[in-house]
Amino acid sequence: MNELDWWIASQWEMFKIKEGKTGLEFNKTDKEGNVLTVDRTQKWNKLRAKTDLKEMYIVRYADDFKLFCRDYATAKKVMCATKLWLAENLHLQTSGEKSGITNLRKNYTTFLGIKFKVVPKGSKWVIRSHMADKSKAKVIKKLSDVWKDIKNPSKQSEIDRNISLYNAMVMGMHNYYCMATMVSADFAEIAFKVTGKSNGMNHNNRCYPIERQGEITSKFIQEKYGKSKQFRWIKGRMIIPVGYVAYEYPKYKRREVNKYVRKYSDIENCISYDVMKYMMENAHLYPTLEMADNALSRYIAQKGKCAVTHNALSISDMVCVHIKPCKGERNDTYRNLIILSKEVSELVGATNPVKIGKLLKDLQLTEEMKDKINKLRKHRELEEIQFEDYIG
Repeated sequence: MNELDWWIASQWEMFKIKEGKTGLEFNKTDKEGNVLTVDRTQKWNKLRAKTDLKEMYIVRYADDFKLFCRDYATAKKVMCATKLWLAENLHLQTSGEKSGITNLRKNYTTFLGIKFKVVPKGSKWVIRSHMADKSKAKVIKKLSDVWKDIKNPSKQSEIDRNISLYNAMVMGMHNYYCMATMVSADFAEIAFKVTGKSNGMNHNNRCYPIERQGEITSKFIQEKYGKSKQFRWIKGRMIIPVGYVAYEYPKYKRREVNKYVRKYSDIENCISYDVMKYMMENAHLYPTLEMADNALSRYIAQKGKCAVTHNALSISDMVCVHIKPCKGERNDTYRNLIILSKEVSELVGATNPVKIGKLLKDLQLTEEMKDKINKLRKHRELEEIQFEDYIG
């Protein structure tokens, strides 16, 4: 261990990471175990001075990610390295239009429908975020179409359905875009373009008038929108105000909330978080990173079950195989992979009749399962198993 590795290891032992209200908090302990306060800026400055590694912050959701660097030179190196890594390991080509380097002090960058930049505030730089231009245009288009159906329905019986659809869309949009700091100004513009001046009668005399007074029948809507003066009613039905929304700090997802952890008996879903964790931590055991990534996706898609027998799989009893074996060039795509139990995997590739007989004794196969096994054998240019010959 060289001097740098020893220093980092010693620092790591002194800093204990825990999950707090604002994310990850750092506590420094002395030799006796007493908790001391720590200046995080000083800690990171020491790390920057001691190592040549490039500092970056990674934010990812599905296949969309952002890499944040402190200076342009580092950002340029990171971008080239990222493109090369994606091309070599995952065979993915990055888009020239969507990928680029942005100076957040001068321009906006977009992520998940929200555009943001940093602006000075006192002695600090803070985030200022809006709805992305494309997202705002889509919201205006969707709400305008439903609003026209509310004001001028083809049938009077459709007005209740249209109002329910409109309210559900507005609440869903508020719930997502409220993480933008300037969401109130964005939705004020959207409200004017969608509803305009909605205080008088509808243009279509067959419709009911838009009223400014009425009863709020939902407790949830009363708590969230009850103070708004933008509320309107048509035929006694509430219309949620589009422009009444405020910024909410985006909270961290609680670690104990995980849809892959079963807290009750679920026969249909046999996904195990322990199996997923093992597959992620041991990706190096696969021939390529692409196969490791797609094998995990296959495991989730198959709900943790064998593709043939539909029995729950464990870490020691599962194999990821190719549907069509690789001959020459590898094909580790998602469509060419399948997760099987070890016994089924051996049966698919078995050529010795004695071994086939032993495997069939432990497997209770239906006609559908037998057909799947023979299809996989056909891709391997092996003879189909005549299951009748092994009865008894």
